[in-house]
Amino acid sequence: MGASTSVYAKRMGGFFGSVKNYQSALMEYSQAAKSKSPLKIAAKQKAKMTFDKMQNSFRHEVRVVTSQVKSSRGTPLTNFDRGANIAKSSRNMAKLDIMTPVQADKIVKFTKHAKFLGDGIAVIDFGSRVGSIQNSYKAGGNWEREMFIESSSFALSAVTGTAVVNAGGAALMFLMVATPIGWVGLIVGGVAVAGTAAVASIGMNYAVKNNSGDWYDTIMKSIGVL
Repeated sequence: MGASTSVYAKRMGGFFGSVKNYQSALMEYSQAAKSKSPLKIAAKQKAKMTFDKMQNSFRHEVRVVTSQVKSSRGTPLTNFDRGANIAKSSRNMAKLDIMTPVQADKIVKFTKHAKFLGDGIAVIDFGSRVGSIQNSYKAGGNWEREMFIESSSFALSAVTGTAVVNAGGAALMFLMVATPIGWVGLIVGGVAVAGTAAVASIGMNYAVKNNSGDWYDTIMKSIGVL
């Protein structure tokens, strides 16, 4: 579950960053155009590049957040010429605020819940490990050894899961750009990445738990404690 929510939250984070970069580029072009700067053409080209990158990488997300707009001219999110014209001629800079409609969309709220869920599961996992250490302490066992086992397995399994999510998210992004994949493909791909991350994380946790006790004993012997 943590891996699944991480895949979705990571993609949405990339989408918001892409929109923000596009808005910033439009603002730069607006300032250059109104001041008649010699950099006006370069600023417009930069804005067009950020628009194309956003469209190629997040065309489905853009479609969702603009689905309620009925304007025949489109919006700066869907039509670069529309955004460039507003940037060049409009005195009202608020018209170039394309982040607010995106942030108000339901997918943003869902992303916040997804991130909370992913973080919450990690907290529960960590809490259960602390409980295991405490039980060892109360039972008069070697709680320092138990702490080494639990902390190392938690850290390495988390790193493994995160690495798979990052790699899978990058692969999914490439797939979105290179092919006309739709929402179904995105969901299936996300589930596959999440499943792989979960399996890799669980496998790493199992391997480390089975071996970290021996690692601890070796370290303690090498420093003369055991």
